[in-house]
Amino acid sequence: MSSTVTFPRSGPAARLLIVDDEEPIRRSLVRVLGNAGYHCVAAGDPMEARQLLASAPFDLMLCDVTMPGESGFSLLAHAHATYPELAVLMVTAVAAPEAAEAAARYGAYGYVLKPFDTNVILINVVGALRQRAEGLAEEAKGTRADSDFERPIAAVGAALKELAAQDRVQSPAREETLGRAAVAAEWREPDVACHLHRMSTHSARLATLAGLAHHEVELLRMASQLHDIGKVSIPDAVLGKTTPLSRDELRIMQGHTESGFKMLEGFDSPLLQLGAVIALSHHERFDGNGYPHGLVGTSIPLEGRIVAIADVYDALRSPRPYKRPYTKKESLEILRSRRRAQLDPELLDLFIHDIG
Repeated sequence: MSSTVTFPRSGPAARLLIVDDEEPIRRSLVRVLGNAGYHCVAAGDPMEARQLLASAPFDLMLCDVTMPGESGFSLLAHAHATYPELAVLMVTAVAAPEAAEAAARYGAYGYVLKPFDTNVILINVVGALRQRAEGLAEEAKGTRADSDFERPIAAVGAALKELAAQDRVQSPAREETLGRAAVAAEWREPDVACHLHRMSTHSARLATLAGLAHHEVELLRMASQLHDIGKVSIPDAVLGKTTPLSRDELRIMQGHTESGFKMLEGFDSPLLQLGAVIALSHHERFDGNGYPHGLVGTSIPLEGRIVAIADVYDALRSPRPYKRPYTKKESLEILRSRRRAQLDPELLDLFIHDIG
């Protein structure tokens, strides 16, 4: 008899589930594969195997085809649908082409005949695990960009939950968490922290001039920093584009208002609820030609009209990939040209008189 092939292994041992109603075969497979360095768990029937699969992750399952109660193919189909990352090898005494075809159809990595040679089992196990690893690597490569895109969204969501809890108890840590959420949402924007500080300061100053009470001004100052939080969901190809956007790209970009609103509206927090109103309304125009709802004049929430002026002014004063920063004089002239069309005329007059 030929000597047993050995396979060098590194890292944690793969977890194998052996399913066979014949105890001698289960013991033999556990011994052979355990000696090869694998962590083996055995099940005497498909029902026990289902329970084991549900209780802990496995890398590979060796499964008999013919068992009482439920066939191995039925268990294979269940495993393939429920645990798609699990590799499966079928083990059977029946050498029939239709059985091999069924194994492949239900997602098996291979098909081993009884009585089996130790080396044949080991070679098939190693091959199935390698094929599984290569498949997972390809899958990871294909989804890496999505993961990179989803990571900031998850970070913003976690920070908002934390902020909502802090807001309920008026925690002093709110400001730090707020800044973390806002900066994480606009992580692709240069100088975003400075922009948010300047814009929120202008918003608070204008709110004071408009007659809001001190606690309302402070709430607006903080909530205004969340105005563009929906940008976290805008793809790089759209957000970073330096040439004019297509109609579809413009629609995607404008969607950040509603995305931001949806991210914020469900929280039981006055700060985040005001942030939701601002996120939704700060791109509405006084003449009704804004988005997302085409609101006109004072039907636009006051907070949205205030933040719109502060945001436009700071955007004019800041460098962008497609423009130079405008001087204060140039920026105020541009603001005046947008009076009554884009911006609330009374609020704009207050702002220009104060800053000019």
